Amino acid sequence: MNARLGENVKLNERYTKLILGKGHHHKKQREHEIIALGWRHAEIMTKHASPITVGDLFDSDEDGQSPHIVVLQGVAGIGKTLTAQKIMLDWANGELYQSRFDYVFYINCRDINFFKEQRSVEDLILKNCPDQNAPAKEILMNPEKLLFIIDGFDELRFSFDQLTSNQCSDPCEKQPVKIILSSLFRKKVLLKSYLIITTRPVALEELGRCLKDERYAEILGFSENEREEYFCKFFGNEEQATKAFSFVKENDMLFTMCFVPLVCWIICKVLKQQMEEGEDLAQLSNTITGVYMNYLFCLIEGHISTSNQQVQGNLKGLCSLAADGIWSQKILFEEEDVKKHGLDKPDSLFLNENMFQKGIGKECVYSFIHLSFQEFFAALFYVLEKEETVENSETAIQPVEKLFEKCEEPRNHLMLTVRFLFGLLNKKRMEEMEKKLSCKISPQIKNNLLTWVKEKLSLALFNYNKFSYGTTIFYFEYFYCFYEIQETEFVQSAMNHFTELNLSDYTFTKMDQIVLQFCIKNCCNLESVDLDTCTFLTEDLNEDSPGPSKRPCW
Repeated sequence: MNARLGENVKLNERYTKLILGKGHHHKKQREHEIIALGWRHAEIMTKHASPITVGDLFDSDEDGQSPHIVVLQGVAGIGKTLTAQKIMLDWANGELYQSRFDYVFYINCRDINFFKEQRSVEDLILKNCPDQNAPAKEILMNPEKLLFIIDGFDELRFSFDQLTSNQCSDPCEKQPVKIILSSLFRKKVLLKSYLIITTRPVALEELGRCLKDERYAEILGFSENEREEYFCKFFGNEEQATKAFSFVKENDMLFTMCFVPLVCWIICKVLKQQMEEGEDLAQLSNTITGVYMNYLFCLIEGHISTSNQQVQGNLKGLCSLAADGIWSQKILFEEEDVKKHGLDKPDSLFLNENMFQKGIGKECVYSFIHLSFQEFFAALFYVLEKEETVENSETAIQPVEKLFEKCEEPRNHLMLTVRFLFGLLNKKRMEEMEKKLSCKISPQIKNNLLTWVKEKLSLALFNYNKFSYGTTIFYFEYFYCFYEIQETEFVQSAMNHFTELNLSDYTFTKMDQIVLQFCIKNCCNLESVDLDTCTFLTEDLNEDSPGPSKRPCW
């Protein structure tokens, strides 16, 4: 993805196994997954998955029934296309489905959109066959030996809702391509052939109306072990891979988001660039905010079918939805919530559709990939310049000053949103957002934030007990915010009242140590630092341990 001219990576050199789960999540499972961080998230993801592999997709179920159609669903960036391509490659290498299929054809729905003239199933076969002189008639004689992989159903620009009649039964008959695909889905043509269809959940309902007796499986991303394996394959250097993965493991946010292969790729790309430039990972300039911004840009740039104007409209509605949800502590949204924020088409680039059983029917709700992404977009809501007032009686959104005040409440549910707000106000990031998103950034919010922070920290120096655990927690909420903004002038101005820093009875993770180092470095008038009874964690050397160690080095 985004490779330079001449760059390429062989699929088998980089591909890492993904967790596959049968069917759909339960609502509570989905909620727990969205909220969980770090090791807990990895554990939940693994528990949700049934022991299923790609090779099991067409196996008989408990009733002895074997499906002819399998739907592989998954959120954006989770690895649907790579899985489809890996199935092709493994079959071609004689490692998968050898006795089941004589021919496998990969059909990309994004390409299908550009087919103007009428086609036949035979044409699709020949177009996707390396040998243009292949005996199509002979291939079609044994449909039970054919597998069609239809990749990216959600990217099709036409609807199948009105295509219940006028189906095609002759594989050689030329028809509009939507008729051809509809006929394959509805088993009107090549009845005994097999299909694997990949889609994002947003298109599941429409796809389901075209199918019968299909089987569903969900791609859930990387497990903990697979994340580490991917790092090893990406870097191709054991020392670099170990160093990078250790860095990620120490940060619950980064470690959690690496379950999404696309995000894992972005993080690896950033870390490798830092290493090649000889920079210390402890001074990683991108921070959590930078990583999430890269993900945002990556999704937008990869979605070529969406206009800039539509992206901007979706983004503003998405940000107000996220902020409303954060203030009302809501992570699953119904369709009326989505429409209330101007997202008439809930197939936004960044929202996932979740289908849950509700009585005898189904309930459709929407969510962000992870709670941290909702918090990121909520922070972005406050940074983007508003054309009109959004804070009204219909939403729970509070003014930005109320968000500032949350810095005073240790470890509250809005703290990560506050950190993202600081990170988004970095000058270079604001310029990048204006350039890539064509969005205006509110010019006054940064000055207001600095004034407010200086006032609060100045008062805190006189009001707090010098040796209090609560004091340490209070300061660290601000320190993490300063680390996110990564602007020396801002941090120095905010901390110019500090001549001494007293921290007590605190256990510092490696990330805490990085943040503390950054803030001390930019505290120009600091004369002393007291770390009485503090504990500093080092990297765990015990391979049997389930997570980071708590080994003091002081």
